[in-house]
Amino acid sequence: MKKSFSRRICLLAMCLLFIFPFSAAAKAKHLKFGIAVSENSTWYPGAKKFAALIKERTKGKYVVDLYTSDQLAAGNIIKGLEMLRMGASDIDMRSTIIYTTVDPRFTVPLMPWLIPSYEEADKALSGSGGKILFDMVRENGIEPLAFGESGFRQVTNNRHAITSPENLKGLKIRVPTIKMFISLFKSLGADPTSINFGELFAALQQGTVDGQENPPDVIASARLQEVQKFMTLWNASYDPIIMSASKKLWAKLDADEKTIFLTSAKEAMAFQKELARKKNAQLIQEFKARKMEVVSLTPDQIKAFRKAAKPVYDQYESIIGLELLKTFGYQK
Repeated sequence: MKKSFSRRICLLAMCLLFIFPFSAAAKAKHLKFGIAVSENSTWYPGAKKFAALIKERTKGKYVVDLYTSDQLAAGNIIKGLEMLRMGASDIDMRSTIIYTTVDPRFTVPLMPWLIPSYEEADKALSGSGGKILFDMVRENGIEPLAFGESGFRQVTNNRHAITSPENLKGLKIRVPTIKMFISLFKSLGADPTSINFGELFAALQQGTVDGQENPPDVIASARLQEVQKFMTLWNASYDPIIMSASKKLWAKLDADEKTIFLTSAKEAMAFQKELARKKNAQLIQEFKARKMEVVSLTPDQIKAFRKAAKPVYDQYESIIGLELLKTFGYQK
């Protein structure tokens, strides 16, 4: 009788394990995913899709918790990357701009008017250029998963329309904490300054700076269009983002799990890029509807800006390396 009862208990336990294979065996492992921008950006639905795919494909073994606006790093975008390198966060989504703080060669896709279109961007990042960037990420103690994008960075200001380098003379323009952008705007005659992104809305509202430059999606994520009157569509810099994993997490995953993380990241970032391109186009129309004056530059006007930006290439050719620049389409 006792043996029969014991067999029934064992049979029941096996059935429960079959029906709930993971929940009966172990507790879900929560992963911290740091995102540099807010939920209003296309970065967030991309990250959300990744989290859903990981939960589904690992049968709940891994649960990805999302932390927007660099909550894990108290809003410090550079510290956010350092936390990933240290393994204090597990997954991360961040612009290559921030990666330049650990290796200046990451400046390459951001170089002024180097990548002229989305087609050229896709070609460069899916080919040898993207492979080199991923190798550089690994060299810096992080495991790259997939490319996403913020898109092309456009310039806004409160003084007047910008259609030539002369229009930038004397304008106080907020730029990211990257030396190349400071060099670029100085070569164009502007007065560039670095301000924490979280403080930018107030700085524009109060007139501390006249303008800034960012992709439309990032502009809208911080509501900067509400305190800017003019926008110039000049596609000066293409801004890729990289979804990465900490080496600490990567070492714990088995081969099948690594495949799941890689394929899920690629799917999520393909979704994010498509969403970003649609949203950036849509946002420009919305900015116009808000009475922002939006100017699109002609090829001849862009040529004048490229000529004025030549000193930036003279400076960065040795920093980035001529061969890497050529990989992204640079012609000396």
